[in-house]
Amino acid sequence: QAKDGLTGVSICRKCIAPKPARTHHCSICNRCVLKMDHHCQAAWLNNCVGHYNHRYFFSFCLFMTMGCIYCSISGWEMFRDAYAAIETYYQTPPPTFSFRQRAFHKSVVYLWVLCSSVALALGALTLWHAALITRGETSIERHINKKERQRLQKKGKVFRNPYSYGSWDNWKVFLGVDVPRHWLTRVLLPSPHPPHGTGLSWDLPPCVSQQRAPLLAI
Repeated sequence: QAKDGLTGVSICRKCIAPKPARTHHCSICNRCVLKMDHHCQAAWLNNCVGHYNHRYFFSFCLFMTMGCIYCSISGWEMFRDAYAAIETYYQTPPPTFSFRQRAFHKSVVYLWVLCSSVALALGALTLWHAALITRGETSIERHINKKERQRLQKKGKVFRNPYSYGSWDNWKVFLGVDVPRHWLTRVLLPSPHPPHGTGLSWDLPPCVSQQRAPLLAI
């Protein structure tokens, strides 16, 4: 919101204000979002994923996927027994299952199918974002960089992402790991630490040892 002294790469045509690098206008939120990745319309978020909550979004996807995989694996035997019991409902003579037992069988089948489906769908989304983080990109930048890479390739030039510091350093920047002990205090344990930078400018993070190649390399 502070516009004074802000170096804008461009001007947002809708906000009529300087738009810093990696900032994009969200038509749903009707505002510019720092380092915008995407607008998540899912019931659990219903908000933009950007500079200040991207790490929380990825952590949620990762832990939810791991939880669903755990439930699917540990509940496989119960699912198989419940499914076999449901197949006997229409036999002659019918089995003597009570209403509570039938409800339990159907609930176990529903639980396993739901957890397995979420694990597959959310697991694919988690892998996609893990690949983006490894390359130092957001979902929006992925499409922009792809077009820019193709355009420069026709001119005999090579595109270099100026916000990528290498696969390992990109993860350190994303997770906020400045010293080795942060892998425990900031990654394995819950931590409310803010992300690197303000989102208005992109200086070299302290955890990165050296500057990478510039935007364009002939």
